Amino acid sequence: MKTENRLFRNTGLVSLGTLSSRLLGLVREMMMAWVFGVGLVGSAFVVAFTIPNLFRRLFGEGALSAAFIPSYIRVKNDQGPQAGWQLTRNVLSLLVIVLGSITLAGMLLCTIALQWNALPEKLEAVLLSLRILLPYMIWICLAAIAMGVLNAHRKYMVPAFAPCILNLLWILALAGMQFVPGLYEESKVIWICWAILVAGLLQFLVQLPPLRKLGYQPGRTIEPFDPEVKAILRLMGPAALGAAIVQINVVIDRILALWVADYGPLALSYSERLIYLPLGLFATALGTILLPEFSHLVQARDRIKLGETLEKSLRGLMFVMIPAAAGLACLAIPIVRLVYERGQFDATSTVLTSRALACYAPGLIVFSAAKIFVPLYYAHGDTRTPVKIGALTVLANLLMNLLFIALLPSGWKHAGLALGTVLSSLLQVIILAFIARKRFADVHWLPIGISWVRQAGCCLPMIYVAWTLLHVTDHWTQWLSVPLAIAAAALVYLLCAWVIRCPELRELRHQ
Repeated sequence: MKTENRLFRNTGLVSLGTLSSRLLGLVREMMMAWVFGVGLVGSAFVVAFTIPNLFRRLFGEGALSAAFIPSYIRVKNDQGPQAGWQLTRNVLSLLVIVLGSITLAGMLLCTIALQWNALPEKLEAVLLSLRILLPYMIWICLAAIAMGVLNAHRKYMVPAFAPCILNLLWILALAGMQFVPGLYEESKVIWICWAILVAGLLQFLVQLPPLRKLGYQPGRTIEPFDPEVKAILRLMGPAALGAAIVQINVVIDRILALWVADYGPLALSYSERLIYLPLGLFATALGTILLPEFSHLVQARDRIKLGETLEKSLRGLMFVMIPAAAGLACLAIPIVRLVYERGQFDATSTVLTSRALACYAPGLIVFSAAKIFVPLYYAHGDTRTPVKIGALTVLANLLMNLLFIALLPSGWKHAGLALGTVLSSLLQVIILAFIARKRFADVHWLPIGISWVRQAGCCLPMIYVAWTLLHVTDHWTQWLSVPLAIAAAALVYLLCAWVIRCPELRELRHQ
């Protein structure tokens, strides 16, 4: 019980930091919608920003981090703290070498390509932003590794709030450009790119003081290819391949969205921001805690506690995600209108974005489940299985995307990309869960399934109350009617959960 209480208390701390970042991110997207609407310049920036984020997820939050954290915990426990810090220095130096080389090569290629007079307008807009954004991946990957080390020491405060820096500087750039008259949209995007670059550096620097307090010293002895680093690279290899496949697929999705329509990437980005708010607040926060927690349980060979932690995480997380998914799907139009519709973002933009949101909403459930299962594999040192499953689901995603683009009418094709992502992620989670039950932990799916059915049942009166209130208060300002409907719906859901005695309500209340 003590471990479970600590798990959810730490999750709460990470959730608070994530909530701050997500709320700032929502404000950022509201300002982006106001300034750019769903035009080509903003969409090209979204595609460009996807590239450094690919490497962030690959080398920072993804494969390298997943391989490094269990190895760091093992080396620290077996060989002592100084060996752990030496491993950290070696990994950070390797990142600088590899990512620095990729950045220089990428910036050179962008510069050469931009000299071509016959370059298509959409590609030129992407490359102009990408050339500035590429160095961001160095700093943000270093920040992600520092975050992983602090999390391994169960120090969650600074890593949880560090991502707020990006959104704060982004917002300041958007606000500052309003005081400069005559700026073209292209110039406004350049402002944002430089703000992102500075933010990446600051996210790394703010984590150095707590690292030094724990005992980290930069040191002069650096061996980026020592045996432990090579072991991490071998462990990382399959996961890197899987992450690369998945992230390249994300880039392809963005390119397909831009190909379908100028508004495609921005409509998907705005809807994703609304998805990321509950996803980051609960699922990402819990996944951040679970990797080191699973790693400690695996080291202790406590299979029973591992299964109990997994089951409780699945039930508790879905207690929040199922109603969130139902609410976002059913109230997509009023929510998008409330959040974004102003400035360059008009009623047509609301319709296009709400279609993508309605298709993304069920993904809250499957994306959340993946945040729980993938760390379980990484904690066991199994990075190959997620790769194989990832390759299958990426192929399924690409095929479904092409199918939806071909079959859906204009104005819905970009939403089809969102639906394809959700369906392929569902396939991934099903396979991950099936294999995990056989290999790692005895998961009892019947009580979990019953719990999910109860939670889904509580959503029916919740949605009815929300729609009724929106109809009754139709003549009110949306700043009152929509929040009132959402608050009433949440209250009804909790009341129903209390009436039918959902155990998750009691468990979460007692943390």
